[in-house]
Amino acid sequence: MASTAPQDFGTPFLLEEYMLVTPLVTPDSPPLCAVCHTPTSPVRCSTCKTIHYCSSTYQTLDWPSHKLLCKHFSYSSRLNPSYRRALYLPDTSSKPRFIWLQYSDDGLPREVMKCFLGTHAATVKTIAFHNRYLPYWIRISYDSNPNGHTLTENKTKASIWRGPLVVVTYSAKDGLSKPALDIDTSVLGPVVGYLRFRNEYKRPVFVKQPQEWWAEGSGKRFWERRHSEILRGG
Repeated sequence: MASTAPQDFGTPFLLEEYMLVTPLVTPDSPPLCAVCHTPTSPVRCSTCKTIHYCSSTYQTLDWPSHKLLCKHFSYSSRLNPSYRRALYLPDTSSKPRFIWLQYSDDGLPREVMKCFLGTHAATVKTIAFHNRYLPYWIRISYDSNPNGHTLTENKTKASIWRGPLVVVTYSAKDGLSKPALDIDTSVLGPVVGYLRFRNEYKRPVFVKQPQEWWAEGSGKRFWERRHSEILRGG
């Protein structure tokens, strides 16, 4: 559905913070299954070699999503060292694709606006989130549309998002001080899951949840109490 309404996704949802993951995932952690997050993931996609599974059963289960990017990743090549691989979710097609964005030494992208033709740079906003099963931050750029031009619904089955989306990843350690990391096929599942969740979740937004809160049992007691309230209609 097309609309001329502005859109602003404001505060990111970091509900992954509500799940205790021990140890936290780092770039040196062993690969996790893309479906169930099991630390032991002996099965790797033989084509793109960037995504792991704990079994061939889960690999088959994930194939309808993974195939959208798998072969494209294998033949996507870098123009020069200043470019980083990003993920483009167009509003004209249900198929995401990889693109290359050039970065300056200070970590600022130079070419992201090529994905938002006819849009002023000041109207493109970003929202970032951290999935605890990935060793990096994910940032999504979108057209906030304050001037009321027509944006069509993004085709990622996330109806509240309109217009094209550009996804990049940044080091959890260096943040925005350095150029983005290269995206690979493993980011699609978490991104689509996040987009759908933003579409469906209508309850309070929690920005941060200390892991210690779960470790001491407070988090578990909170959600057990909240679940009881929901069942009672509270």
